[in-house]
Amino acid sequence: MKKIFSLILLFGTIAAKAQVPTLTLSQVASGFTRVTTLASAGDDRMFVCEKAGVIKFFRPYVGSTSTTFLNINSRVVNISSDNDERGLLGLAFDPNYAQNGRFYVNYINNSGNTVIARYTVSATDPNAGNFDSEQILLTVTQPYTNHNGGCLAFGSDGYLYIGMGDGGSGGDPQNYSQNPNSLLGKMLRLDVSGNNAGYAIPTDNPFTAADDPTNSIRDEIWAIGVRNPWRWSFDRITGDMWIADVGQNAYEEVNVQPASSTGGENYGWRCYEANNTYNTSGCLAQSNYTFPVYNYGHTGGACSVTGGYVYRGNVYNSVFGRYFYTDYCDGIIRGIIPNGTGGFTNESHGTFVQFQYTAFGEDAYGEVYIAQQNGVISRLTIAASLPRAELNASGPLTICSGDPLTLSTGFNPLLNYEWTKNGATILAATNSTFTPTESGSYAVKVTNTAGTSTSSELVVTVNPLPEVSLDGLNPAYCLNSPETPLTLQPVGGILSGPGTANGTFSPELAGVGTVSITYTYADDNGCSNVASATTIIDSCVGIEGNKKQELSIRPNPFNEMLNISNTEKLKGDLKIVNALGQTVLATQLSGSTQNISTQALPKGTYFVVIQSNSEQIVRKLIKN
Repeated sequence: MKKIFSLILLFGTIAAKAQVPTLTLSQVASGFTRVTTLASAGDDRMFVCEKAGVIKFFRPYVGSTSTTFLNINSRVVNISSDNDERGLLGLAFDPNYAQNGRFYVNYINNSGNTVIARYTVSATDPNAGNFDSEQILLTVTQPYTNHNGGCLAFGSDGYLYIGMGDGGSGGDPQNYSQNPNSLLGKMLRLDVSGNNAGYAIPTDNPFTAADDPTNSIRDEIWAIGVRNPWRWSFDRITGDMWIADVGQNAYEEVNVQPASSTGGENYGWRCYEANNTYNTSGCLAQSNYTFPVYNYGHTGGACSVTGGYVYRGNVYNSVFGRYFYTDYCDGIIRGIIPNGTGGFTNESHGTFVQFQYTAFGEDAYGEVYIAQQNGVISRLTIAASLPRAELNASGPLTICSGDPLTLSTGFNPLLNYEWTKNGATILAATNSTFTPTESGSYAVKVTNTAGTSTSSELVVTVNPLPEVSLDGLNPAYCLNSPETPLTLQPVGGILSGPGTANGTFSPELAGVGTVSITYTYADDNGCSNVASATTIIDSCVGIEGNKKQELSIRPNPFNEMLNISNTEKLKGDLKIVNALGQTVLATQLSGSTQNISTQALPKGTYFVVIQSNSEQIVRKLIKN
């Protein structure tokens, strides 16, 4: 696979203080009950988990009504109120869902414990999950009814990550988050690629045998010290993990684990609540903990962080690379961006009267959605933002003719695309991708529904392939034929194949059979081309009648004339048959010496067949 060359700026360089983009919310669906999760299967559907155990979906770009995908209410604990933190809490689709139909859920069962289970889509209905397909992979005992975590997602490594809360009550009274033998208060990482129920431990998990020889830490653990990572996510481009961890009484926090991390971080709870000490009894030195990139207090009505996503959509370029999150109680949608010096800047993008936001979601195109407790789902929109038109190339921009190269910009159904080459419109090029075959300056113009557009341009150089030839090889040889010098152009390439050496071809070295040889030449641009030729090597011994040494047919290989010497003066029919069994020449055998013109015959393999009385004589000949 070729390395992907991208001109994308992941976050951008902050040269000066820019105006903070103002968010608006565009309602796309409603009528759901106690929404806990929004998830995408990589297509045009947005899936919605309701706390009571129902998964529904709708299509946000066509305004469709919701459809029930799966109902596992009978397996989920009964929900008594909006404040009950239990229920169906998480949904993640397998990265290969389109092929294997697998998806994973996180719910609290009727015994009050966390269940991680795998389901498959119906074999007959792509819009329905198979209720009977459940395979329980993991069950975790919950000591209390709150702080269950619940979010799960696949990383770019293909492993399933699971956020587990500390088990509940207040202040983590049993200190589960710092207990290495408990899965509570941890981020877990599992290999669920197998076909059987259960899971495997990724070999590079941080606390497997090599790093934990005493086996004192559960192998499933990826990171420890979280309190209640209710909603967290991966940056779909960088692979960084953003963990919004709900605080105790005073602070909310957002942690970032870079994609380069090998795991093992300790995010501090219950020793620390955000950056502040909470209960340091039995805790390590402060340097052993990883602290949040941002935290905020409970002033102004804030109470519980709801984590979101880094925006990687293409409709609003002004917020590309910004992590959006909110608080359940204050209605403020916030954004975090790198500040250009290794730190992060937090900004407010608007306060909304209707709040109690329980979850964010990201569709297949990178657009971000937010769900309210009352069942309303909205898309985050920016009124005055240009669309994104950054071009990516699937390989180097200087290529050889025929090499695959695709130029692309991010797709969204709300956007229109127009491609130009050297300023001239390329007719019918209206997709978000284009494959250039000629040198030129290629640009894509991206236009949103408001008619506002932006463009991006790349210069592509397509070098021609060198003209390569291989001449001088005859179509057929006898095994004892002499070496043939070959003409190879341009000089300096590589001749390969049986019987080739130093620019010549030797039938004897090649051996009997069909032989293919090639000549490969690469020019100074690194562009290469190949010429090839095929010949047949035959032993040139007669098939039958070999004991009739008195009959001589020469030369072999022949050209324009065959000479037949017949000392016994055999008489009969003589015919020449080609390799397809077709008679191409027929005459009578007579006299002791006879010449037969073969000038009209093309090069190839032939058989001379003589029928004399009841005897048949066959000889194989080659014409060069």
